[in-house]
Amino acid sequence: MHRANPSNAPLTPLDYEGKKGAVIRNYTMAARAQSAYFGIHDQSNCLPNPVPHRHEYFQIYVNTLGETTHYIGGQQRPIRPGTVSFVLPFLVHYIPNVADGKFHVINISKEYLLPSLNLDVFELSEVPLARAPELGPFRFQHCLDFQFDELDTEYLQELCERMAQESQQSPSDDTASNLLIRSHLLNLIGMVWRRHGDKIRLCESNGMLLQSYKQSVLRCIRYITQNLSRELTLGDAAQASHVSATHLAHLLKSETGKTFLEIVTERRIERAKTLLAFTSASAAEIGQSTGFGEPNNFARRFRQIVGSTPLAYRRQFQDVGARTWVE
Repeated sequence: MHRANPSNAPLTPLDYEGKKGAVIRNYTMAARAQSAYFGIHDQSNCLPNPVPHRHEYFQIYVNTLGETTHYIGGQQRPIRPGTVSFVLPFLVHYIPNVADGKFHVINISKEYLLPSLNLDVFELSEVPLARAPELGPFRFQHCLDFQFDELDTEYLQELCERMAQESQQSPSDDTASNLLIRSHLLNLIGMVWRRHGDKIRLCESNGMLLQSYKQSVLRCIRYITQNLSRELTLGDAAQASHVSATHLAHLLKSETGKTFLEIVTERRIERAKTLLAFTSASAAEIGQSTGFGEPNNFARRFRQIVGSTPLAYRRQFQDVGARTWVE
């Protein structure tokens, strides 16, 4: 986020994207949050972000003082005291923060927000709201303003402060803190549904869903996740996506900020982490089923990316007080 200079109007996404050589930054939870699944900051400790960007996680911006603008999905939405804004993963957006403004920025992984949905983040657009109502405010932020009165705004700020307090608890309280943070998070989203649910349902019935990701990208991600145990090539993925390899490579980079190989490796590691945490399959079996091949190669790549061996990672979830949520 960016603390705007009042004497210098901030760049809009169109201004920025029109600049020669401009690159849209792509942020991860590891770079912007306190943990792999949740993070919260306020105006006193938010990380600088002066230009349009995207992130791989869900984001909620709760504004309690000051006025600014949310540039999102080709639209501009006003932000006033009592405005709550929602951002889908990989959607380019920008909120220039004003001097003396007060706000909270909440970063949430897909696994933490929607623990019961075993889907890739790119497949969530196909999930009906009846199954995952948490997605409602995120889907229609581009056409709705989620505004609250003064009393509700005070309560929203209290929820944010509670989440911030729990996020600072010691690792021994990790499970309790996770549950309490998620309860406050769902409370916040529930307040949006109570105040604005009719408008969300109307947008859904009118088909106003923002098409965040191109169909070719969705087909590619689906092909990758369904074939992790196989050798995956850009050419095969392009054929499954009904585009040329060159075009697919360009689409993936422009839509996600990542190369085909980076996406494949990321999906393989995430699948391996899930299997290590929640199954009794051996590391060798998991390495084969996720496409890493020989055990030595799996162990080397896992440690290189995750920072621990597969067995050490598994032990985290076997110890008393292990984390409740998949990271």
